[in-house]
Amino acid sequence: MIAIGTIGCHRPKHYETNVEITRVTAARKDDKGKVLTIDLEYAFSECPGSQLEVLRGDAEFAACIGKHKVGDKVPVSIDHEWADDGHWQWVVRKVGDCRRVADPNDEASFAVVRECEDWNVNGNKVGFQCRYLPEKNLLEKCPWFKRN
Repeated sequence: MIAIGTIGCHRPKHYETNVEITRVTAARKDDKGKVLTIDLEYAFSECPGSQLEVLRGDAEFAACIGKHKVGDKVPVSIDHEWADDGHWQWVVRKVGDCRRVADPNDEASFAVVRECEDWNVNGNKVGFQCRYLPEKNLLEKCPWFKRN
């Protein structure tokens, strides 16, 4: 099979899903108490396994997201794009009706993507085990987690 460049092979896709907000924290405030940077943590509650993401947002995003509280379920808009380093990445562009501009130098945002299940030994539940590379079940339901 001959590869013909990346045209057509790595077309970006757009996804919509719902998440549950699990934490909202002001990361930086000005001298008057206005939030300049906010960290928003949420769970991809519609995806199998345990998927968490923390996004850092600017003052405009902070002002908008402040109307939501822990436990709220809100829609998110995700763009799945081919990154310069040769793998797929997802970028959250909108949470609820709050637009988020991704900072290319952001070192605070991160995601934990894992599929966990009970660990049974001789028919007895002894704990759990997790896989940190997305597998078929997760990628079928939430394809933006695909990396390569």
